[in-house]
Amino acid sequence: MQARKNVVIVGAGPAGLLATIFLLRRNLNESGTKYHVTLLDPGEDYGKMDADGLNRARSWMIGLSCHGLSAIREVPDLYEKYIHGLGIDIVKARIGLTKSIKFEIHAKDILIEDSSFTVDRNYICAALSRYINDNFGDDENYVSRYQHRALYVDGENKYLITRPQDGSANEDLSIQYDAVLGCDGIRSVVRNAFINGHRDFEFDLKGTFGYGKSVHVKLPDDVDEGTFMFINDALPGWGSFILPETGRQLNVALGTTVNKKCPPELESSDPKVVAQYFRTHWHAFDIDADDAGRQWVNQSWNSISMVHCNFYHSLKLSALLLGDAAHATSPQIGQGMNTALADASALNALLDEHKDNWEAVLPKFSELRVKEGNALTDLSFYTFSLNSATQIKLLINAQIRQKLNKYFPWLVAPDPMNEIPKGMKLSEAYNRMSKLGAIKYVRKENDDIMREHFEKCVGMVTEDKAKHGIMYKCLMYGLPVVAASAVIFARGSSKDL
Repeated sequence: MQARKNVVIVGAGPAGLLATIFLLRRNLNESGTKYHVTLLDPGEDYGKMDADGLNRARSWMIGLSCHGLSAIREVPDLYEKYIHGLGIDIVKARIGLTKSIKFEIHAKDILIEDSSFTVDRNYICAALSRYINDNFGDDENYVSRYQHRALYVDGENKYLITRPQDGSANEDLSIQYDAVLGCDGIRSVVRNAFINGHRDFEFDLKGTFGYGKSVHVKLPDDVDEGTFMFINDALPGWGSFILPETGRQLNVALGTTVNKKCPPELESSDPKVVAQYFRTHWHAFDIDADDAGRQWVNQSWNSISMVHCNFYHSLKLSALLLGDAAHATSPQIGQGMNTALADASALNALLDEHKDNWEAVLPKFSELRVKEGNALTDLSFYTFSLNSATQIKLLINAQIRQKLNKYFPWLVAPDPMNEIPKGMKLSEAYNRMSKLGAIKYVRKENDDIMREHFEKCVGMVTEDKAKHGIMYKCLMYGLPVVAASAVIFARGSSKDL
């Protein structure tokens, strides 16, 4: 007789949806465990939207590469029938250091064929959900509770409290579980239970020291479809990550650091003012400035946060953290969703290895994934400098390393960051980047910049003393040292007498 395992999955993002698929597919095997899966999410089911509805629900473009694609391809037909064709294959990258210094990298030189494309995040969620609805929609072992917000995890009694968002019920619901997967994003309710239940749980959530907006523009005639771009100073003091979209469009994300004053034109609510600023300063390619201005003023500022945790499992709660709940990250290296999908794959592999013994699986999950999650967040944030001059140096060094590796592969190893999309583990890339010295240097610089800004913002350090210059510092800090030395010397001399 098969043992029944009630698993509640909180969050219908990439990690939660793929974990749902893996668990339900385990019921197709003659294993000793029958899984009953409840999936809940406060939003709508993207898998039930038509094309127009999904187009209106577009979110942001992300890269899908080896780690994520490998996880998806473990499920027969999932990639071929549901994922393939949703995005745009990357064919080249264009890097702009200045208005005049630019270079291109062809994808075939650094990527395996059919191993990387950009896609709207919600399109992936819709595809995964459609697979679930098509294959398990009528399965008695699957319950979807969209429009339900998780409120609290009662780990002692193994209940999750949730509240309907659509007005269908007047009371909160209690769902009993044997295991709960926290795939509920950066503000995770499941992670809150870790904080309350474990004194040794270490967790931090902090911003990436940036803000910005994004606009969708038509693909210019002089830009090949499938071109990814990073443009330094696309606007004065603003960098831009530009990703190809379906429909011959580009997703232009513009951002700057919080210690830089925003130009008043970009703070204006008048689209004509913003449009004129784009006409004057935008240089990457031809752009419809009027349309960019309209999009710009009709959205709020975006900011991104990152999460670090020292473990992702709890035997006490019978819980795991996956995806952004465990390792939300800045998007610079494009591996956030890939790592979330890989989390679900790792869980499935561990269930195979330990024959569905969750007491063995839970700690092993942390052992395997904590190093990958923390490597993800640190590689994303500490291989890009908040100092623009340093960032240009990093880009130039990476280009030099790539060229040297091409001609002298026996002498110069490839750039570890270029190996990640090919399948190198994030923890291994972190290890190699650390040995190159890049992470240590950028970590100190970024942390110093953020700390200095915080101290000035809250008034811990004021500006007026700096105006006194070096003479003031010598008198302020040097004289006490001289005086102390004189006292010590005098005491020593008196003893000699």
